[in-house]
Amino acid sequence: MTDELKDKIIALVEKPLLAEGCELAEVVISKYTKSTTLRLFVYSEHGTTIDECARISRLVGDLIAGTDLFPSRYTLEVSSPGLDRPLKTSRDFRYRIGETVRLEFADECREKLTAEIIGLTDDDIEFRNENGEFTVNVREIARAKIIF
Repeated sequence: MTDELKDKIIALVEKPLLAEGCELAEVVISKYTKSTTLRLFVYSEHGTTIDECARISRLVGDLIAGTDLFPSRYTLEVSSPGLDRPLKTSRDFRYRIGETVRLEFADECREKLTAEIIGLTDDDIEFRNENGEFTVNVREIARAKIIF
């Protein structure tokens, strides 16, 4: 049921968020005894500040209020994906251009690398490190974490 609910929430909020200059990074639904917590992690063109999260929360709350997605109580939390969240999609990398990441590859024989994200085209991520510039398809990356 959770995956079905998640799909319905994405279908409901994705376009309105895009119209507001925001993109969903992830949707997490946690069910406890009699309540549900809906966590939306978003990227925003305006920067994902506390005020921006509050604005997005009001928008999403109004959208959900017009549905029967949550027959009982639920809590809505909106936040940025956070710097410690692994980068998984092209969208994740796009919002982190200029950041340095530690890359682990799907091909375990390939050496781990540290590099700066310098751009992307479709599913190819462009990086730069001490050896120069290189491109990696996002499907070849098993794990990418921001280096602080």
